[in-house]
Parts: sequence; structure tokens; C-alpha cells
Amino acid sequence: MFATQKLADSDPANNTVGIAVIVEAAPVTDVAVSGVVAPTAVTQGGTASIGVTVQNVGGLNVSGNFDVVLTDSTAGVTLGTQTVSGLAVGATATRTFNWNTTGAAPGGHRLVATHSLSDANAANNRGAATVTVNAPVIDVAVTDVSSPASVTQGGTAAIGVTVQNVGGQNVGSTFNVVLTDATAGVTIGTQTVTGLAIGASAPRSFSWTTTGATLGGHTLVASQTFTDDNSANNQRSVTVTVNPQPADLAVTVITAPAQVTQGDTAPVVVTVRNVGGLDVTTNFDVVLTDGTAGGVTIGTQTISGLAAGASATRTFNWNTAGAAITGHILTATQKLADSDPSNNAVAIAINVNAPNLHVGNLDGVATSNGNNWSATVQITAHDSRHTPVGGVSVRGLWNGANPEVGCVTSAAGMCSVVLSNLPNPTKAVSFAVTGMTLSGYVYKSSANHDPDGSSNGFSVAVKR
Repeated sequence: MFATQKLADSDPANNTVGIAVIVEAAPVTDVAVSGVVAPTAVTQGGTASIGVTVQNVGGLNVSGNFDVVLTDSTAGVTLGTQTVSGLAVGATATRTFNWNTTGAAPGGHRLVATHSLSDANAANNRGAATVTVNAPVIDVAVTDVSSPASVTQGGTAAIGVTVQNVGGQNVGSTFNVVLTDATAGVTIGTQTVTGLAIGASAPRSFSWTTTGATLGGHTLVASQTFTDDNSANNQRSVTVTVNPQPADLAVTVITAPAQVTQGDTAPVVVTVRNVGGLDVTTNFDVVLTDGTAGGVTIGTQTISGLAAGASATRTFNWNTAGAAITGHILTATQKLADSDPSNNAVAIAINVNAPNLHVGNLDGVATSNGNNWSATVQITAHDSRHTPVGGVSVRGLWNGANPEVGCVTSAAGMCSVVLSNLPNPTKAVSFAVTGMTLSGYVYKSSANHDPDGSSNGFSVAVKR
């Protein structure tokens, strides 16, 4: 725009002045579909999340409600309608539509988003995205293989394998689950699965016997044999270490007499067996102790190694001289450090009885003295081994009547009692032993005997 004065003057250069004025169009309402975000593909039966954004790109606030509509133009169906409660100038609103593709035809689907507001610009009132609906896949996966980290050679390891239908179709046919030892190149086992519904799982258990398996790590591979659309998940592996069998020596047997007389020697027989899986090539000791005597060692014997499965027997001769007269617990222990200390020792009970005394012989002799005579009885004292014992106090009765008389045996184990001044009319007398005593010994009358048969070992008759 220019302003000009019209008087003719000397300087026409300053007779005009101009100014610029921009004439803008009146503000309009314009809501645009500014974005449609969707996955490029979805498996038939799955749900696709579709995000639709609208923006007020006009010059006037929108105060009324309007709808955002998503349609599948390929199938000619409306997928959903959502409301926007007004929109200020420049503001945006995003609405999410969850499209369930069950029943949708496989292939590309043109999804069109529109809004229902009447505005000044219809050209931006819609947006679109193409989503491909894929047919459901058949996919059986090995989802888990469980196993122990290690197993002792010769032992059995339980291997668990789980297969799952992770595809979109039921599997109606039978297929196998196979477990192989890839390290050894052998099949451990095969088990059958008779079909699998969508999402279902089938666990199978395999018992791997490691007899003959090499020591070290073994890669076990579980695979399924069904031909599906995804071979990448058809197998899974795990590593199990086969360890050598540990050394294990066991004291398996101990035998001994149940009772022994103090001073006697008791044979204690001990058997050790190699129950482990390794040969023992080093020497080891077997020790016999008396727990009743405070763990005193009775004896130690050495075994020069022991092959797996072999046994060795050792005999300990226990001299019970000085052993307490009571029950004794003898324990045999093998001293090699091994994998199982629980079988390294075995115990046995032996009663040590006091040594006994008994009559070993009775001899009677008559001696005439004219008008009378005397009777002499010689007693021999024996121990349980029939050895003569000195220092034994012997007691007895003549003719079964008091007073009791006695004698003490000599080192030869003999002593005598005499009944004198017997009138000649007395034809015979008898003497019966009633007791024997010696410190540390007991009298065992049931063992009385007379080797020459002149008495019954208890009493003897002396005839004039």
C-alpha cells in the first residue's frame, strides 16, 4: 500500500511512502490422520496391535467428540471404532486397535484408518498400513533337557526331555523323541509322542546307563523327528560329566568266639573288600582295637593293595592275658582314606570270662598203723586248659560231715588232706571237694574230672 501527495514540488522523490500488509485466510478446522503403526506380518489367529494417531493441524480447537475408525479394506470389514474427546490446535491423540486375525485370510491386508470429523481438508483424513497375515506354522520344539551335572561311571543318569507344540496347528500324527550321546556317537533311547495340541507339552524320561562310557564330558542331544516349519528349535543339548568310580574299601566281615577265658588267645578274623570301582594299588592297614579298654590297639596288619571286587582276610590273635573280665567291643578299621567312610569299620562283642579252677584228679591212699589207720587224699587243681595251678586253697569234707578241711596246692598243683587214727573196724571213708579258691579264678565244679577213673572228680573213697 502507498500514500502519495499530489502537489507539484521541487523533490518528487519523497512524495510517496509504502507499507506491506499480509492478508491471511480465515482459520479453518483440520484434523489429520498423521500416523498408522502396525506390524508387517502376523500369524493367522494371532492379535496384531495397530496404533493410529490423529493431530489437529488446523487453526481452530476441536471441542466436540469425533471417532477414529479402522477398517480392513481387503476384507471389507470394520476392525474397530474409538472416540477422541476433542483436540486442541497442534495436539495429537493415539488410539490402539487389537486386531484378532482369527478367520482373516492369509495374505496382505490393507488397513485404513479414518476419522469422522468434517473439516476443511479431507485429503489428510485417512492413513493406511499393510499387514501380511501368514498361515499358522507347524512347530514342535524341544524346550527343555534336564540332567545331573555329573554321574559316576557305571551309574545311571535320569535325563528329562520336554517337547512342546509352539506352532499354530495341532499335531495329530505320532513322532519320536530321540536322545543321543553325541560324544560317543550312540543313541541312548527313543520314545514316542502320539500327537500334540497347540501349546501342549510332553515330557519324556530317559535312563542313561554309563557302564562303559568314557570318562569326561558327554554332550547329550535330544531331538524330535517331526517335520515342521521351524527346524531351529528341533533339538537341544546338555553336557554331563562321567566321573571315575571312587575308591571304596569296606570291612565286610568280622568273626570271633563269643566268649574267651582270660589268658586265652582269641582269633579275630577280619575281611576287607574293595567295593569301589577302582583298583587300590597302595598298601593300607587294618587295625583292631579294644573299645572297652579305651581304644587300645590289639594289632595292625597290612594289605598290599586290593583289586576292584577282591577281598582280603586277616587274622588277629588277641592274647587276653590282663584283659578285664567283662564284655569287650573289638573294632576292625581299614585306614585307607576313601569315598565312603561309613563302611570302613565293623565291631564285634566278646565276653572275657574269669579263668576257672576244677579238680583234675583225686587219689586216695590208706596207711595202716597197727590198731588204726589213716586215709590220705591227694587233690590236683587244674585251670581251663587243664594246666596244674599252684596256690589254690582246696576245701572238703570227710564223710560229708563238718568240720571242713583244706590244703593249698603246690607249684605242681597238688595238695593232700589226711584223716588219721581211724579204728580198724572202719572199713572205708570218703572225701568230697566242696570248693577251690584263688584270686582271679572261679571254681567250675562241672569241669571236675579224674583221668584214671578212680573217682568221679568230686569225691573219692579210701578203703582200709
